Amino acid sequence: MTKHTTRRKFLSGTVAGLAAMPILMSASGRALAADQQLIFWSQLAGSKKTAGEELEKAFTAAHPEITLSSSLYAEPSQLNEKMLTAINGNTGPDLIVQHWDYNLIYASGGKLADLGKGLSGVDVAAYDPSLLAYGRQGDTLFSMPLYGTSRGLGLNRKLLSEAGLNPDIGPKNWAELRQWAKAATKRNGPMLQAAGFQLFQNDLEAFELFTLLLQGAGGSLLSADLTSASFAGPEGVKALTFIQQLVYEDKATDPGFAFGPGGMSNPFNQGRSALTIAGNYSTNNALKGGIDFDVLPIPKENGGFTSLVDPFCFGVRAGAENEAAAMKFIEFAISPENQVAFALASKNVPALKAAQQDAAVQADKYLAKFVETASYAPPTAPATPVFSRMMTLVARGVQEVVYGKSTPETALKAASDEVASLLLKRS
Repeated sequence: MTKHTTRRKFLSGTVAGLAAMPILMSASGRALAADQQLIFWSQLAGSKKTAGEELEKAFTAAHPEITLSSSLYAEPSQLNEKMLTAINGNTGPDLIVQHWDYNLIYASGGKLADLGKGLSGVDVAAYDPSLLAYGRQGDTLFSMPLYGTSRGLGLNRKLLSEAGLNPDIGPKNWAELRQWAKAATKRNGPMLQAAGFQLFQNDLEAFELFTLLLQGAGGSLLSADLTSASFAGPEGVKALTFIQQLVYEDKATDPGFAFGPGGMSNPFNQGRSALTIAGNYSTNNALKGGIDFDVLPIPKENGGFTSLVDPFCFGVRAGAENEAAAMKFIEFAISPENQVAFALASKNVPALKAAQQDAAVQADKYLAKFVETASYAPPTAPATPVFSRMMTLVARGVQEVVYGKSTPETALKAASDEVASLLLKRS
């Protein structure tokens, strides 16, 4: 499966060039053109399009000395393919913003500037460490988060209430989570009418579900130095066994249930699932489907909660002619005022910790819930250039167990061996 099919698709649109030439008027009335340039390639499409446009508009107003030439890309693959072509020829934009794992690929080839130096006036400690972790290689900050999404336990309050469960007080451990999933399942004989727990729609969701359960059991995908796979140990087996039990012991779902295109075809959005793993992107379609939607933290095996975050990040091309202007844009975008504005417009978790606790952000019902779930994400990340291939391998192992083709131990061992080989080639 190609990269762009494993990443959640953004709303379709055309690639648009948004260029403007600000004109300044001197005291004598003489028109002066802006004296700096900034070439910006953006993937702030779909639900982020309005927020991105407002950010650019505000920057242009605040910095009339900079001519901003912005190009919007509707799909992640479009920007990535163009960026790879450009940087291989040492050309391209000054500034980009897109999903973190693409930036990591460029940085691994030395194609992104060190933001720790370029943003020397920024207090990086004021930003969410779980989001920052995706933008580092060792001690070098090559990618600065604009925002992130987080994962929580998505609820259909109506189905849970019908099952005699209290959706205001969620499950606190895995045993309770299994009980909830089993109780909320609806079947007509062998026919599944409503899943108690919807597992995943695609490879990425299978990978994320496993990662969340792995963390819940006390494990991690990779070693602390990111050089070896660590997901096939006892914690990984517990995580995959939990998924297996939901399917074959609790019969809270069926193999293949929900696997498909998503959107309004997602069974959860049709009222046919009581529980699912949800992110900020889940809210609009759930509400559009008339679901009495809610979000609670994801329980760990024996108490406490876990989550993961998925950031969109800025990067500055190494050797960019307009590096100073690019750094100004990043500083502007991650300022308190603009972090709050972008979060409210896009419904995504701001990178700035103070903005996460802003009164307006906390007053937004669903945004506040995903800010809370983000707080349970670990301060580390599997930020390795082999991430996309690791994701596919782990997802394949999860699906082999769900479809009854392998055991948790065998599936994880096979995936771990392949990931280890990929990591070895990178060393």
